[in-house]
Amino acid sequence: MSKTLHITFKLVNIEVLQSTLNASTININTATLFNFNIVIEHQVDREQNYIAIIPKVEIKSEDNSSVVGTHAAKMIFKVEDMENFIINNEVKLPSESIIAMNSISISTMRGLMFATFKGTHLHNAFLPIVDPKVFRSEK
Repeated sequence: MSKTLHITFKLVNIEVLQSTLNASTININTATLFNFNIVIEHQVDREQNYIAIIPKVEIKSEDNSSVVGTHAAKMIFKVEDMENFIINNEVKLPSESIIAMNSISISTMRGLMFATFKGTHLHNAFLPIVDPKVFRSEK
């Protein structure tokens, strides 16, 4: 019989790491469409029982010819009983928990970007709703 471990985590800090707004020669208006490159990095602090989720977003012009802005932030989650998830000296959290943390981080990033770019030519560059399950690990 397999043992199911319950994981409890909470968001304890949000840090904006980078925000750029590039002066653009392209004509941006309310009808402009944007493309987004989203990368998520995970960092583990076993001493503090923290998992940091770092979404990095690159906003490109509709034709992908130029980067018109970037934003990166770190969402820090406290994981209770992290030692229960250490296997072969690596932290192995259940995929459902990672997906949930990714989802919270992407949603938080959407709000940070809106607040940061409000009143600029990227005011309508809303980060789209994405399925957090589509992100894959690159080891």
